[in-house]
Amino acid sequence: MGLEALENLFEDIESLKHSERQGWKDRRIDRPRDTIASHSFGTALLAWARAEELGFDSDKAVKTLLIHDLIMAHIDDVTPHEEGYNSKKEMEEAKAEDLIQNIPEPMRGEFKDLFNEFQSEDTEFARFCRECDKLDTILQALSYSRKDGEDYASEFLEFYKNDFDSDSGSKMWKQLESRSDSSI
Repeated sequence: MGLEALENLFEDIESLKHSERQGWKDRRIDRPRDTIASHSFGTALLAWARAEELGFDSDKAVKTLLIHDLIMAHIDDVTPHEEGYNSKKEMEEAKAEDLIQNIPEPMRGEFKDLFNEFQSEDTEFARFCRECDKLDTILQALSYSRKDGEDYASEFLEFYKNDFDSDSGSKMWKQLESRSDSSI
């Protein structure tokens, strides 16, 4: 793999390092704020910490979550309260080809498979990864709540409650709810 292929991929990576998550900007969280890259990193580490205990391939989970928001280099970050949120998945799928052109050839096939499985949410593995994605956001909200003395977590908990539908997710959900009640 040549330098040019890596530079193309790095353009997307660099974009995400500087892209603050819209939800935190909307809530006027003080800088430094969570970026899309730091969120992806957090989701990957959370998945690694939980995967094997739950019977999932931790390497696959880490890879999936490192790339799950790479598409955000090609579309705007849309929050659940914005008008375009319901079509976010369609926007991501439409821009996937642009993204794939920046993925080096040796990893393109695996990237497509991981990205498509995550987007489909059809497998237990994909739902586990989605839970880790939402878990990072809720833990970040709890952290900001403690820091600012504001309740940011409740709205995220309400919005994401149906995303924690596995047995382990339901248990995690109950712990998150109780933590939210005592976070500020």
